[in-house]
Amino acid sequence: MKNMKRALALFLTLAMICATMAGCGGTADSTSPAASSAEGSAAGTEKSGTTFGLTPLDKPTTLRVGFFSGSAHSMPFYIADKMGFFKELNIDVEYESFINGPAMMEVSSNWDVCDVGGPGVLNGMKNHDVHMIGLCDNELNTALFVRPDSDLAKDPANPDLWKGKTIILNSGTTLQYMCASYLKSIGSSINDVNIVSMDVTSSLTAFKAGQGDAVCAWNAVAYNADDSGLVRVTDMSEMGLNNVCGLCATGDAVKNKADLLKLTWMVYYMTAAWCQESDENMSKAVELYVQSCEDEGVASSESICERALKIFKCPSVKESYTDMTTKVTDRSGSGEVLQATNYLFETLDFFIGLGSYTAADRKNILDKGLVDSSIAESCKDTLTQLGYLS
Repeated sequence: MKNMKRALALFLTLAMICATMAGCGGTADSTSPAASSAEGSAAGTEKSGTTFGLTPLDKPTTLRVGFFSGSAHSMPFYIADKMGFFKELNIDVEYESFINGPAMMEVSSNWDVCDVGGPGVLNGMKNHDVHMIGLCDNELNTALFVRPDSDLAKDPANPDLWKGKTIILNSGTTLQYMCASYLKSIGSSINDVNIVSMDVTSSLTAFKAGQGDAVCAWNAVAYNADDSGLVRVTDMSEMGLNNVCGLCATGDAVKNKADLLKLTWMVYYMTAAWCQESDENMSKAVELYVQSCEDEGVASSESICERALKIFKCPSVKESYTDMTTKVTDRSGSGEVLQATNYLFETLDFFIGLGSYTAADRKNILDKGLVDSSIAESCKDTLTQLGYLS
């Protein structure tokens, strides 16, 4: 009897140990964000307990994001936040929302990292010690619209018809770059028209109400203009223009929050890749994009957001690293610069031609290293270990 009791006690003890081990060592639930597939898993690497195999920060840390409302290139931040990709890395996200780059730069002290068009990047570099730490889009859906019953719709390439016309756009942005480039291409000039500056959402509202002769819009707002029956005269894609957007950080964040920026940099690009990995992921991304637009008061729909995400030209993780670490000949023909610098300088050189910037501004960007490779370089070992780099 004593032996039977001892055996029974041993059996119960072993059972309890097994149950405890099962509770502590179970795998993540298949519906949790941490179980989502990632580009790193496609490379055959063994992941840690986080979605992308990244190591969490030692303590909870706040990431302040300068968020570009309605823009596809802000979605990797929002999606990573809502899917829990940041949370599992001990990162809490706070948003400061904007509808244009210059306004975002004016209060750069309110954020650590942002995504913004090339002119916004340049504004931040010149006036606010903002560093570009990556490229995040080639914003092809930046377009010029007219009314279908207008003379401009009938003959948009006639330079004489544009003289004295009023164009509504957000000055100092890629919209001005696109519009000025188009007018120049048809033998006209930005000086031949009247520019009324408004934020992009207000611009479309005003144009629909009868103001102006043409309007410029980007992202979800441009697709809204299409769906409203306006005539798309041209866009960045049709003109074949480089229109890069930058992933930026403040000088303070680069200096004092390097570990946070390193993880943020990788999560941003890995999340963009995650969206493209399956129809299920893309469907969830579109759903979150619609939710974000509703939160930000940007008119959109599932169709608009799906189109915007499909045209979103975020570079891959490897491409992003290459852009920020590879030296090439300066497009001016003198010296070497980072590949990302050359892309940005296509926009800068255009604005220098308009008199908005100077050769001294160009030199200052290079001398100060404001196209900053340090964050990308700090990711090299991790990216190699995860299979993104060979």
